[in-house]
Amino acid sequence: MTGRAAKWDGRPATELRDRWGREDVFTYGTVSSTNDIATELAEKGITAGTIVVAAEQSAGRGRSGHKWHSGKGGLYLSMVLRPATLPTPSPLTVLAGLSIVMELDRAFPGLGPRLKWPNDVYVDDRKTGGVLTEAAWSGTDVKHVTVGVGINVRPLVGSAPAGVAASHSTLDEVLGKNVELIEVADAVVRGLDGIGDVPGSIPRGLLDSLDHFDWLRDRRVRVLGSGGADEAAHGMSVGIAPDGALLFRPDRGALRRVSTATVEVE
Repeated sequence: MTGRAAKWDGRPATELRDRWGREDVFTYGTVSSTNDIATELAEKGITAGTIVVAAEQSAGRGRSGHKWHSGKGGLYLSMVLRPATLPTPSPLTVLAGLSIVMELDRAFPGLGPRLKWPNDVYVDDRKTGGVLTEAAWSGTDVKHVTVGVGINVRPLVGSAPAGVAASHSTLDEVLGKNVELIEVADAVVRGLDGIGDVPGSIPRGLLDSLDHFDWLRDRRVRVLGSGGADEAAHGMSVGIAPDGALLFRPDRGALRRVSTATVEVE
C-alpha cells in the first residue's frame, strides 16, 4: 500500500468529514483493499460511520474471494458499522446493495441501476459494482462490520483485462458524460447511512423497492452448488425474501430459499 493521501478526488479528508458529517474519513492513494484498512481501524476501536476511501486497490475482492479489478477512475469506499446485533443469516448485504442502488437511481436519472442478488450492482445488464460485507465476532456477539463498495465510474478499456472490460459497464459510458466521483461517493454514503442498525429482515416499506430493483426477477437461472456446473439446478428466480434469501423455483421440485450460492443467468 502507498501512504495515506492528503486528498481524494482533489478533496482533503477534512472537507470529506464535513461533507459526510462524521468524525473520521481516511483517504489513500493505493491500498490492497479499503475493507482491509477499515477492518484494521475497527479493531483499534474507531467509531461507527468511519469511512476509508482510496483512488485504487491492488487486491480488491468480492464475494467468495473473487478478484475485483480496482484501477484508478472507480469508487472504492468502505464504512465501519457497529450494530448491536447481527442476525444469522443476515439481510445486511442485500439491504446495503438495495440502499446503494436506490440512491444511485435518485442521483443519476437515466442510469437504471439494479441489484443482482446478493451483492452486485448492474447497469445496462452488465456488472457495474459490488458490495462486500465482512463481520468480526467475539463468540456470538458481533464486534463490528465493514461494508465495502466498488463502483466502475470511468471506462475500463486500457485499464482492465479485455474480458472484464467487455462484461462490465461504467457510469460514464452508460450516462454518456463524465460523472463526478464525489457524487457517486455521496450516493453510496447516503445508502450506507440509511441502513441504521441492522434489522432481522428488510423493512416492509422497502419490499416493493426490493422487487422493483431485483435484476434476477423472472429470469431463467442456474444455481451452482459447491460442485460447480456438475451440481447446478436450473429454474426461475422469482424474487428475494425479506431475510435476503433468493427465491428460486427449480424446473423440478418445490420453491427453494437460497441463502448462499452462485447464480448465473441462462
